[in-house]
Order: sequence, then C-alpha cells, then structure tokens
Amino acid sequence: MKEATVGIGIAAHNEEANIGRLLENLLNQPLASLEGAARLDEIIVVTSGCTDRTDEIVAEFAARARAGRERRVRHISEPERRGKSSAVNLILRAARGKDVLVMLSADNLPETGAVSNLVKPLLAQKKGEGKEGGEEAKVGAVSSRPTPVNDRATLFGFVSHLIWDLHYALSLTGEGGVKLTGEFYAIKPSLVREIPRQVVNDDLFVEAKIKEQGYKIEQALNAVSQMKGPDTLRDFMRQRVRIHIGHYQIARLTGGYVPQTVKTREVLRALKKMIKLKKVHFFVAAIFLEGSAKALAFLLFHLNKIPYKWDYAESTKKIGRREEET
Repeated sequence: MKEATVGIGIAAHNEEANIGRLLENLLNQPLASLEGAARLDEIIVVTSGCTDRTDEIVAEFAARARAGRERRVRHISEPERRGKSSAVNLILRAARGKDVLVMLSADNLPETGAVSNLVKPLLAQKKGEGKEGGEEAKVGAVSSRPTPVNDRATLFGFVSHLIWDLHYALSLTGEGGVKLTGEFYAIKPSLVREIPRQVVNDDLFVEAKIKEQGYKIEQALNAVSQMKGPDTLRDFMRQRVRIHIGHYQIARLTGGYVPQTVKTREVLRALKKMIKLKKVHFFVAAIFLEGSAKALAFLLFHLNKIPYKWDYAESTKKIGRREEET
C-alpha cells in the first residue's frame, strides 16, 4: 500500500522567539507509530513581512534540509504582510497532492508524539480501518488540545486556561460537534483549496467548509501543544476582539455558521461544571472581559473595521516551560 504523505504548514510573522525551537521540535517528533503508513514529506513555513530574525532562522533550517536532512523544510517568504489567510493559502497551494496537512501556529510547541496522534484518525481511513460506510470514513479534519503554560493563579492565566478548557469540553460533549482549533490541527488538504481574502479566523472558515461538505471533525485526545495565552489586558482584548470579529465575519460569509464556543446555552452548561467557589471572582472577571470584547467586536465589525492584518500579542510569544501542571 502506498505511503500517505504528510505536510506541516506554519504561517509566521515576527516569531524569532519561538520559530527555531518549533522547527527543532517538529524535526525530532517521533513518527515511528506512523511507519509503513505515512511519511513526513516536508515542513512548509511562510514568513510574512517579518522585521526581526524570523526569515533568517527559517532560511537556516531550509539550507540544512537541502544539505541532507531527511525531512525537508521549505521556506516561502512574503515580503509584504497580507494577513494570515494569504499565508495559509500559500501553504494550501504548496500542500496540494499531499494526503494530510498539519497546520500549526508558530507560537506553539507540540508535546512528544502529538503530530503522530493528530494525524492517525485521517491515516486510519487511508488504510481502510474505518467503519465501512459509517461516520468514521468521513473524517475530514482532526483537532488538537492546546494547553496554556500560564499560571492559573493569575487572572489572565486563569482566563486562558478557562477558555481552552471550555473549547475542549465543548468539543467532547457539545451538540455542534468538534471545534477546530487554529493552534494545531490536521486536515485533508483536498477539502479546502483556498480561503477568501481578508478572512480573520482562517481556522473557523476551514471548520465550516469541511462540515459543509458532509465531513466531520474528530477530537484527538492525546495531541497536546503548549502555547501561551496573553498576560496583559491590552493583549487579551486585542486577541479576543479580533476572534469575535472573525466569528461575525464567518457568519456573514457562510449564511449563519457560528462555532459552538459562542452558543450561550452550551457554554453556560459547560461553565457550570467548571466553577469553583474559591475562584468565583476570576469567573466574574472572565465573563465581564469576554462580554466586553464581544460587544466591542460587534461595533467594530459593523463599522467595517476588519483586522485581517493584526498586531500580534507580544506577551504570547515567549512560551518557556510550563508554569504548572494542568
């Protein structure tokens, strides 16, 4: 049986703090569990309008690959920053013909074995291991579990963990199916050829497109990546406002598609299981901040202020070591 080809795509803008560690991480990921079923064909890195050393670092890895490293690193440089959707489209074009594409934010670090665990549900279909004629044969994407390294004892650390714990809980039990996380996911690239220009939440567009074609998204239980949530009010509001603007934008583009993470009834039901009395003041603050971000996003969206090229959150770029066990 022919091996399935796996590509990894990374869109990067001013990521010198993490991009080298990420590429080393990916090149050293154990893929023995995929032996005989798939091979990592290449890592595609698109650097967009970088003003730091990101281009230089990625170019060094690409040169090492050309000099004989088994797993290839391809560097595509966009001199001008055109937004993440533009970079993702370059990756999608480069990945045509591959069986599986793993998309990864440049400010994440997958844990050991995470890439292998993420792509397995898609490879099972390739090998014919799914239920014949059943839902298992219609998996179009697989979502991971991003885990913040932030300290839960701080307000914004608590909020970061709450948001990602909520995403994971809703993916496991929510009525709307699995939420595709843009931090780290795998897809069949043949299902999404291109993302419309100036789309803010590229992952939400991919999620909607896959479900529209009758495929389902599966949650990988053991594909974990470490990331860092915002540590400051400014970074938190910038990030959450942008994400909510993206929700309104996708709803307009698709005729009403919204992720289950903003469906009030499901969110409240999941939150009830997470509330701890000793942290109730943090819960109240989190709800206030999220509500404020959503209200501001509503206003900006209807003023046609779409941040498809956004200022990144500085405090999320230094992942470091996990500050506590989660």
